[in-house]
Amino acid sequence: MAEFKSGFVSLIGRPSAGKSTLINYICGYKVSIVSAHPQTTRFLVRGIYTNDETQIVFIDTPGVHNFNSNLNRGLSNLAVRNIDEADLVLYVVDLTRKFGAEEQTIIDSLAESKHNVIVVFNKSDAAENDTGIMREVLTRLNNGESSVPYIAVSSKHGKNMKDLVKLITGHLPEGPMYYPDDYVTDQTIPFRISEVVREKIFRNTGDEVPHSTYIEVDKLNVTDAKITASATVFTETESQKGILVGKGGSKIKKIGMQSREELADIFERPVNLFLNVKVNPNWRKNDQLLKKMFQIE
Repeated sequence: MAEFKSGFVSLIGRPSAGKSTLINYICGYKVSIVSAHPQTTRFLVRGIYTNDETQIVFIDTPGVHNFNSNLNRGLSNLAVRNIDEADLVLYVVDLTRKFGAEEQTIIDSLAESKHNVIVVFNKSDAAENDTGIMREVLTRLNNGESSVPYIAVSSKHGKNMKDLVKLITGHLPEGPMYYPDDYVTDQTIPFRISEVVREKIFRNTGDEVPHSTYIEVDKLNVTDAKITASATVFTETESQKGILVGKGGSKIKKIGMQSREELADIFERPVNLFLNVKVNPNWRKNDQLLKKMFQIE
C-alpha cells in the first residue's frame, strides 16, 4: 500500500496569474477571492485538497510586483517570504503575458530557495500567440542545471488540472493528514466574510475603489441556525465612499446582497450581514495596520 503524502504548497507569481482560480478549482470550493483586478490577495489563504493518497495544503500569496507603496511592498515581501515556509513551490506563470521584471524578481528568489519548484504555465486556453515567456522562464530557471518540472494548464477550464495534482503529489514527502478530510480551508469566519465582501467590491466598482478599501468585521454572532455580522468598509477618500455607497445607497446594498448570498452558500446557513462605509484617509500608511494585515510579528 502506498504511503500517504502531505505537505504545504506555496503559490507565487505575478498579479492575476491565476493563483486563486487554481486553488479554487483544485479544492472544489471558493477559498480565495477571484477578480479581474490585479492584487486581490492580501493574506495567506490556505486551501486544502485531500484524497486517499495525499493532502495538499495550498498557501496563496499576493502577486509579486515592483510598485513602491508601503502596501504593495508589503504584499510582495510577504509573497517572497513564504517560499521558505512550504514543502513545495508552485510558480504560476501567465502564458498570455510577456516576460517582465516581476518574473525576474521571482526567479531570483527561487534561486535562493532550497525547495522543490514546479512551474505552472496557466491560461493555456487563452494563449493564442506565443509571447516567449515559457521559453524565457525555463531558460532562466534552469540556468544550465537540472530541468525544473513544468506543466501547462487552464485553471479556469480545468485543463490538465488532474495531472497537476499528480505532479504535486509526486513531489511531496510522506506525512500525516494535517486537517480532517472534509476541511477545504482553515480561514476564520471574519476572514471569509471580509474576503467575500472585498470580492463583491471588486466586481461592482471601478478600478479606483477596490485597492483603496479594507474591511473590518465589527460584530459577529454565530449559531447553528444563522450567522449575524456587522462590518465596516473603509475607503481613503469621500469620493471613493460616494462611489461605493452609490445613489441612495444602491451600490453598497447590492454588494451586501451578493455577499449574503455567497456567504450563505459557503456556511450552509442564513447570513445576516450589515455593511457600513467610513473614510480612513491614511490607512495604507499605517504600519501597525499593515503589519497586522501581512501577519508580521
